Amino acid sequence: MESLNSISQRYFGETLFSQKNGISYMLRSEVGTGKAYKVTTYSGIEIVYHDIRYHEPYPFCFTSGGRMVDLQFTLSGQRQVVVSGREHETPVGRGALALIQDFQAQFYPSAQDQYVSLSLAIPVPLFDFAANQLTASPNVNFEFNRLLKGQAFRSYDFEPDARSMVLIKQLIADFNNADRSLLMMEASALELLNLHMNQLFFLTPRPQGLSKGDIQKLHKAKQVLESNMADPPSLLALAKMTGLNDFKLKMGFKACFGLTVFEYVRQIRLDHAMSLLKNQSANVTQAAMTVGYSNVSAFSEQFFRKYGMKPSEVKRRF
Repeated sequence: MESLNSISQRYFGETLFSQKNGISYMLRSEVGTGKAYKVTTYSGIEIVYHDIRYHEPYPFCFTSGGRMVDLQFTLSGQRQVVVSGREHETPVGRGALALIQDFQAQFYPSAQDQYVSLSLAIPVPLFDFAANQLTASPNVNFEFNRLLKGQAFRSYDFEPDARSMVLIKQLIADFNNADRSLLMMEASALELLNLHMNQLFFLTPRPQGLSKGDIQKLHKAKQVLESNMADPPSLLALAKMTGLNDFKLKMGFKACFGLTVFEYVRQIRLDHAMSLLKNQSANVTQAAMTVGYSNVSAFSEQFFRKYGMKPSEVKRRF
């Protein structure tokens, strides 16, 4: 059976790319512009980042007798794929967990559309190990073979949350950092895998006193906070927006996500500020204001408590 590393190497070698150095691949000039990057972590995860644009539609085919789990995030553009006769496309801003074996994939990229994506190709033994570690009930089994049931392809779609987007942006930034740490990249990749396995397979136990409908409303509350981190609604306003009472919102949010509403807002604000500073998109004052802090000193103090460094140090280090 073909190994995951071999599948990855053949994909770049047989398709439309030429290798530039150890981690980067150029799209062939007659086909389009842009690069793809690939690193392999210690546990065998292949982290791949595409930022490319085709001159014209350029369909191509890739076949493998191996098997893999692919965690995909589409950030811009689109690319339709037909895997063993089944159409698959991840819309912009969404993600998918795909399980594939003994497959033929036909890719149909669009023209003049910047295609940006991040994907994690995960070895099946690692996925199965995670499945066994995360499953609390002996009656629940979502290992690779059990989910595929002999099929060539199966996909689960999802919407990435704020924490996922922080990790995705961090991995992308790491590709452009000559001092990148493979250990830290692997940690981010494993956290992404853990987040979405829990989300897709409902592995987090439902807290007592909350219905499935309540859980859905709490996830909606989380999305509202992520979209309005600079000026979040009050607890009462958030409760009305989501159809929860005040008690269920406060109790349920902490039970489901491990943080109070206030703590969660602080976390996503600081995560976003860290991303702005690392990417050189803002100075310290601008980062503080962007995420909702009017007091830069208070922002700097909370930032130091979370990351162990001052915001100004991030600007100097990256």
